[in-house]
Amino acid sequence: MKNSDKPKELSVVEAVDYLSSLAELEKGSVEESAQRWLDPTRLDNNQETVKQSLRAVHKHLQEIYEKDRKDLKNEETQKKVQAMMALVGEAGQKLDKYTRLFKGTHEKVGVTDLEEYRDLQQFYTKKILKKFQKTLELEEAWQSEWGKMDDSLLDIHQKGLKDLETVKRDKDYDLFYIRKEDGKPFFNPNLVRHIRLVGDLDELLVEVEGEDPFLKIRIAQDRDLHASAREILRLSAVYIDEFYKEAMQHKQVDFVTSLGKAMMALMLAANPRNLIQNTTGKSCLSYYSDFHSYLREALSSEDYQHLLASPPDKSDRFFFSVLNLSHALCFFFFMRVGSRKEAIDFLHKLIEKGGHQKKQTKEVEKDLALWNTLLDEDESIRNVLKKYPNGPLMRTLDTFREQGYRKGFDPIAEQNYPCQMYAFIHEEWHISVLRVPSPTKQEFINVAAVVDEFTGFLRSLHTKMAQKKHLLINLQDRTAWQEHARCQVLEEMQKKAEYANNLIVVTLAKNTEFYFQSASYIDIHSASLFKKHFKEQLQSGPQCGFFFGASLPVEELLGIAEKMIEKVHEYFFLDKKQLSRTERLDFIEIFYYFFVLKIIQLTKPDSISFTSKDTADTGTAMSAGFFSFIRMIQEDTDWNAKEKDFLLWMLYSAALAVRERAIDTQDLHRMVSSLVCIHTALVHNKKEILDAFEKFYPKNFIKKMKVEESEPL
Repeated sequence: MKNSDKPKELSVVEAVDYLSSLAELEKGSVEESAQRWLDPTRLDNNQETVKQSLRAVHKHLQEIYEKDRKDLKNEETQKKVQAMMALVGEAGQKLDKYTRLFKGTHEKVGVTDLEEYRDLQQFYTKKILKKFQKTLELEEAWQSEWGKMDDSLLDIHQKGLKDLETVKRDKDYDLFYIRKEDGKPFFNPNLVRHIRLVGDLDELLVEVEGEDPFLKIRIAQDRDLHASAREILRLSAVYIDEFYKEAMQHKQVDFVTSLGKAMMALMLAANPRNLIQNTTGKSCLSYYSDFHSYLREALSSEDYQHLLASPPDKSDRFFFSVLNLSHALCFFFFMRVGSRKEAIDFLHKLIEKGGHQKKQTKEVEKDLALWNTLLDEDESIRNVLKKYPNGPLMRTLDTFREQGYRKGFDPIAEQNYPCQMYAFIHEEWHISVLRVPSPTKQEFINVAAVVDEFTGFLRSLHTKMAQKKHLLINLQDRTAWQEHARCQVLEEMQKKAEYANNLIVVTLAKNTEFYFQSASYIDIHSASLFKKHFKEQLQSGPQCGFFFGASLPVEELLGIAEKMIEKVHEYFFLDKKQLSRTERLDFIEIFYYFFVLKIIQLTKPDSISFTSKDTADTGTAMSAGFFSFIRMIQEDTDWNAKEKDFLLWMLYSAALAVRERAIDTQDLHRMVSSLVCIHTALVHNKKEILDAFEKFYPKNFIKKMKVEESEPL
């Protein structure tokens, strides 16, 4: 929904936004988009908005008729135009049924009596329909495809996907892939129908209004995975050479055959002839996807499981090397760096196209220029993207076209590949910070499993010299029914003897009422009461969204956490007795940075990931925030252009590539707000702050750490 209540002239994209929200009106609607139309104080504004929407659609159809008459004979164009008119019809019906708009004192007066509506229908009937070769019966297709689905709304408002606005905001999209315990979906046919109507319409708009910008991000992905394939091949060369010495002699072994296919796909992904700009056939991105699929196939084979249960003797050189190769491929699959240049160039073009220009800042604001600029650039990116079809909506539409919702929620299999971003360095430590979406797959809401490539990655951490460790900071909500199963399977994994020395899982609450200071916490401004609640949340552990593995000294950690809370209050909020909601939100975020730093110091991992559902939003914001936090503690110099570009890449590349949208606004703004708070405090009192917090760590720990962008191994 747009912010303006009195649009002077709507674009067709804005008109579709309004009409789609109207088409979803129901009695008793509580969604913000619905409340706008039901609010009697907005009667005049809403009437004008509806008229403007109808005029925008009319104008758009006229443009199609005048410029693309030949294309009107195309069946796909007919379908999309009908989708637009179906949306207009549904919006009108819902308006007349649930609102008083245009009725006045006469019940029989409604939307269909408007001059704008009559003009639109007349133009469509007399001009457009005459050019159609045949009338498409969309409803019959809907009924045949979805008629067998259970249409009961069994607790759909409490446990499911409710409306198109939820889909557009990309909330809970994983529920399109996951089924209830009884096998029924978390959505109903009416929602799918709206997705298809608006999705088909959006596709028509992009054809008319310009090139889809996400074609360019796929080119950037292609280049990144091409570089990654070359990187993995180079780093695995020793294992690959051993494999090919005898592989043909064992081609009857499924494990060997699948691994051979994975290697062939990786080599094709590494071939520059297969870059999108050099081929009309399969691209490097597609071949890298094949590599991942065949690697999974190899890891799920009975032969592989047998080799794990009865490891080959070192004298059996071939199968010993094959096992090592499979684990090396898993390791570099997670540790790859790839190429960022194309994605960064694409982001710069979006920002330029969105109209961002550097603004003159006042003297007092110079120190905050980085964060002010970042928010300006974010606005520019969103300005461009909103002119094109809604990315999450189109991704969901693709899911139904491919019938992909039947395979379960498996983020890594959706070409959401892990990678290495930056390194946290402290004297002899070199900790790689990875971007890892939830390494799980899930077909039913109550059951999840860890994917084979992640278990392969953990097995690769067994070394002759020492046991390497991965610290997974899980940011999924273990208190939410949508994410509990995924949290549980990750938390339980570290308890298994096979992984106990290589995996540490810590779950932090990032989506609870306390974290958002909402519901019962929203009006608690007392600092002492807020701190009391915060400490209780941490002490309550799992029931409040926190989990600390058995390998951690939990009692010691929580004791330090309580003292940290007091120091955060003292040095970043000057012991204020009252804290606004914004200040409380910043408080929680700042504490998390210091708390994670303590966990890192205690566990000394070799790699770490801030993992959320798909790590496009919450995980990304935490990763970028932690990088910026360490950077500000250690460096007083201005950020250089390379560092700024890296920050942009961290924040936007995943969301654009995986979900075709920008990072979630709330996550971005909360990260920026907390970093501004940290920056302001450090500018005025850096030495005293560092001295105070140094007491929670070994001597000079804070002063000797730094972060730097990862380069290819």
